[in-house]
Amino acid sequence: MSGSVIGRERNICLELVNQYCMANFDRSLCWQKTAPGEVAQRKCPFSYCQNVEGCEEIENNYTVQRICNENGSWAEPMYAQCIDVLKYHPHCIVGFCRTCPDLLREMVINVSLTLSIVSVALLVTALILFSILDSIQCRRLSIHKNLASSFVFRFTVLALWTVAQTTNFFQDCSYYNSMPLYEYEWICKLLLWLVIYFQVASVMWMLIEGGYLYSRFTVFAMRSIDFPNYAFLFCGWGVPFVVVVSWTIIHQRRSSQNQNSFCWLPYAQGAHLWILSATMGLALILNLLFLLGIVLILVQKLRAENTAESKKIWRTVKSTLLLVPLLGVSNIPLFYEPSQPSSVYMLGSAILQHSQGIFIAVLYCFLNGEVQNAMKRQLLSEQPRFEIERSYIPDEINELDSKLGMPMGELNYTDGSKRPHNSH
Repeated sequence: MSGSVIGRERNICLELVNQYCMANFDRSLCWQKTAPGEVAQRKCPFSYCQNVEGCEEIENNYTVQRICNENGSWAEPMYAQCIDVLKYHPHCIVGFCRTCPDLLREMVINVSLTLSIVSVALLVTALILFSILDSIQCRRLSIHKNLASSFVFRFTVLALWTVAQTTNFFQDCSYYNSMPLYEYEWICKLLLWLVIYFQVASVMWMLIEGGYLYSRFTVFAMRSIDFPNYAFLFCGWGVPFVVVVSWTIIHQRRSSQNQNSFCWLPYAQGAHLWILSATMGLALILNLLFLLGIVLILVQKLRAENTAESKKIWRTVKSTLLLVPLLGVSNIPLFYEPSQPSSVYMLGSAILQHSQGIFIAVLYCFLNGEVQNAMKRQLLSEQPRFEIERSYIPDEINELDSKLGMPMGELNYTDGSKRPHNSH
């Protein structure tokens, strides 16, 4: 083949190539083959929030432009309008740690935080009352106090974790695709570990409550031998520690194999999750059996007693329904989580889980007749002493009061020194 023929064919091919700007990727967008002299347009490379009013217009009107030169080469793309979106319409895009508004998600977070704060406030108040009322101190009250403490820690740490996640405390939001702050990863892991630990601990203390209550209805109530206090403490605080540490070791090994893993997230994955879920699930199932056993014992008494006593026991049977949230039995259905949870499931789950502290404080303390009677006795015992202290005024102070006309609580001696403290 002659060189002239080859050269002619080469020129034809170059002319065909130069008639178009070939497909090109500029590290953000892919530009399709375009004819010379034409201006190609693409939407800005953002994820837009379609549920925000006006954002659909912005998505369609703000574009990137790129000119295909006459010689078949691309000009530089023009992203000026996309920069305007970042400046003036940041609420329309997902990025820089921002997400699209989600009413259900915000409602679930607000409900969870509100109920957690209310639970902590009521439980702390109940713990104070449990501690100052000496006349009701017993093993049962000690279990109540540990149960309340576990929920105080659980809801406090959970609230901190929720706030940290919603405010992106562990993320660097200066990039469009946020970057994790690895220097704070140990804080993130510690907080997550405490969330899991106190969740397991609170379930274990509910199991101890259920087992202890069931023992009061059975032959164990007739025996003088009781479990030592350290046995309850080990079951309530020690067993959860062993369980969570076991899960931590396995999960840390799996996370280290994933370079993109940060703070053990997502942590609710993998077969080793059964270490946690099986422990809590078994505890709640045992509590359900304890509750059914208590109801069965009461029903047997109901049939054996006379009519008047039967009505009393029947009321008692109905009152055992209050034990459902106290023993965590209402959480059993939550172990099944659908692949696409509905709004009813998410709100119901948030309410059930975060209102348990309220039930514990109200039923175990504020509506407890024994606690109310102890409070009345405490107040009545304090009143006579207060009256004696208020009525006893030494003669020399009476004399100074009459001369200076000052309340004795505010009286200082004329030389500027404080009055001596009355020892009575």
